[in-house]
Amino acid sequence: MTKTNTATLPQSIHSALHHSRFAELPVRARLSVTWEIFRLQAQIIFSHKFIWFMLGILAYFIVAYVINYKQSVIDRLALEDVLPWLLEFPLAALAVFLSMQVITSEKDNRTLEVMFTTAGSRYKVWLLRLGTLNLILLILALVFAVVAFFAFTDIPIIGIAVHGFVPAFFAGSMTLYFAVRFRSGLAAGMVAAGVLTLILMFTELLDETRYFLFFNPYHVPRRLDPETWNLWMWQNRIGVLCLGGLLLFAALRGMEVRERLLK
Repeated sequence: MTKTNTATLPQSIHSALHHSRFAELPVRARLSVTWEIFRLQAQIIFSHKFIWFMLGILAYFIVAYVINYKQSVIDRLALEDVLPWLLEFPLAALAVFLSMQVITSEKDNRTLEVMFTTAGSRYKVWLLRLGTLNLILLILALVFAVVAFFAFTDIPIIGIAVHGFVPAFFAGSMTLYFAVRFRSGLAAGMVAAGVLTLILMFTELLDETRYFLFFNPYHVPRRLDPETWNLWMWQNRIGVLCLGGLLLFAALRGMEVRERLLK
């Protein structure tokens, strides 16, 4: 992982180093340690460009708000439009870009070798990094949903945030898998973007089926009853999460080939 000077860590982290087990720490110390680990992992993932990411997201929502505001009332974004345009698409794009950085940043900083020499299981290190990445995406999904609720239309915040996160999880896992296979974050991002673009090209063919990655549970086709559509929704979400999990597992297994990644 990226080298961190222990002298810069909070006093709670220093005190934690004197304990043999995390579970033995007081609740406040555990929360402090957890937050510091999350902050450092997020800093690595964003490669010290967090403010630029947030400014880009803010610009996207401002443009979307202005365009929506200039539309007639009947043509403005409704519930079924919010999920794809304000959550699924931007989150998937962000997941691809951030997942590119997981390995690329380590190679650029010449710290990838440390991953293979860390005491204990290196899977714990990668899982911590990937867990932080997906937690960030889930938090951003909640933030996007809150912004959409106050700036665009009435929506179920928790539900729409979860639905927006699922395709992003798959997109991120797919990008990481390609990054391991091609040994390049840039190549992985290009291939992942190509796959997502190909999926979107078949939107009209797939959007009313259970097999569409960007399945919209709030856009019920007239030819289907809501119960069937709800069943398809569960099948789609569970399937996408399982496929994302399999790609993540394959990526972690691919990281065992040390020489392949360090070339």
